[in-house]
Amino acid sequence: MGRANRVIKRMYVLGWIDAMTYEKALSENPKVYDDTLTQNRAPFIVDEVTRLMKQKGIQDFKTGGYRVYTTIDLQLQKSARKSLRYAYNLSLERIEGYEEKARKRGQDEESIDTSRLNGAMVSVDSKSGDILALVGSIDYKQNSYNRATQGKRQPGSAFKPFIYQVAVDLGYSGATELVDIAKTYKYTKNGKELKWQPKNYSKNYKGLITLREALVHSSNLATINLVNEIGLRELLAEFKKFGIKNIPNDLSISLGTMSMSPLELAKYYTSFANHGIQVQTHLILYIEQDNNTIYKKEHKEKFITTEEQAFIMTSILKDVVRRGTGVRARVRGIELAGKTGTTNNNVDGWFAGYSPTTLTVVWFGNDNNLPMHKKETGGRISGPAFSTYYKDMLKLYPQIKRKFDMPENIVEVEINRRKEFFSDISKPPKQRNMEENEEELLF
Repeated sequence: MGRANRVIKRMYVLGWIDAMTYEKALSENPKVYDDTLTQNRAPFIVDEVTRLMKQKGIQDFKTGGYRVYTTIDLQLQKSARKSLRYAYNLSLERIEGYEEKARKRGQDEESIDTSRLNGAMVSVDSKSGDILALVGSIDYKQNSYNRATQGKRQPGSAFKPFIYQVAVDLGYSGATELVDIAKTYKYTKNGKELKWQPKNYSKNYKGLITLREALVHSSNLATINLVNEIGLRELLAEFKKFGIKNIPNDLSISLGTMSMSPLELAKYYTSFANHGIQVQTHLILYIEQDNNTIYKKEHKEKFITTEEQAFIMTSILKDVVRRGTGVRARVRGIELAGKTGTTNNNVDGWFAGYSPTTLTVVWFGNDNNLPMHKKETGGRISGPAFSTYYKDMLKLYPQIKRKFDMPENIVEVEINRRKEFFSDISKPPKQRNMEENEEELLF
């Protein structure tokens, strides 16, 4: 108030306002709004709203008297920020522990630079597409670049569920046997004949493995052989329904080598989380100016697959969390499904997963695209952020839906002490003969 009155007095002295205006201005007691509240609690949201309003052609968003109503749940926003920081700190502690153990063993392990390590997190209502929480970095004050919406990184194995959903929609089931052996693929690039021999992360081979186990344990070889079995051309044609951009036209598609933001991946994952219906994500519900609604969100959805086929995928992704690569994302008291993603040399670490109502994607990596520590996988670094967030969600909303619904047309069968699910499309498979695949083994 003191500074404002000094300015008013100066304006009067300079003759810019008359005596009546001067006296009236001094007597006013303006209502001061705490405009730092949202900025401090959700600065990435403020920035993203500003960017979206510019996209909509609203240039006077600061002076035009607009009221913007967002989809953000400030309690979940706070939890997302806390959960991301928690997982980040855990990673720093682990890396320090790795290096300390190496020193004690007398090993000359190169020190890992963690100064560029960062993360992002986005959480979405699976049915409406409303963004509930969005955090673009570990610390906004240190770096305000929004990795959740603008950072484009390779999803790695977090992309595999899209391949497996196509397979399931073509009649495969969780019990279908896939070939999990090493093969050498020959291809031509720039007129030169090259060879590609991919490996599993764990460097072991099962020979034959069920589709369920291949995804639960994220087998690279089984996935590549599945792509080869379906046929690259047919797979790419089926991928058009997801709307995923910049998909490579080669077998590297099996390893998730395209680039996308965490928010984009979240939108694509609604195809699983929303019972086969992909929905467009939204941050702004509506915008008002002078008591008139000048913008209102438009709900957009796209059919991907049937409820039954989507449930089969969810049942597999539940096993990923329960006993596979995503065990660090588990939360007692709620069913969760999801997939880890780790790109070559541990450059990116992802976890994309969902509960019966809410979908969340977590990403970690170095801003300079250099590898993280070799032991920092997607499940290890991103899983704890996901888990912590859902634990908070249960405390905030104890009545939230906790179990996935099984469609009526799903048949549940116990095979080798594990539950398997079949539908009119995904029927129990015929047994394959191992001898058929012996010629593909490499010695």
